[in-house]
Amino acid sequence: MSESLIQLLSSGLWLAIWLSVPVLLVAVLASLIVSWLQARLGVTDSSLPVAVRLLLGIVTLAALGPYLSGRMLGFATQVWSALPSVH
Repeated sequence: MSESLIQLLSSGLWLAIWLSVPVLLVAVLASLIVSWLQARLGVTDSSLPVAVRLLLGIVTLAALGPYLSGRMLGFATQVWSALPSVH
């Protein structure tokens, strides 16, 4: 494999990791807070944390959507411009 292809693959993997971090961080924090509240209040409903994580994940994606899609578009442009030089 050529060095440029390896660098493109590496930067693509790092981009995927960094783009998923905000949603995962919000989901983990929401899960911790809801679990703590459930323990304090004695609520045993197991669907509540899932619903809160889903809702906050959607809100996070909606809020950060333009930034995340801009980063993906920038990477896609970089890949397409580098394709002729990759053998």
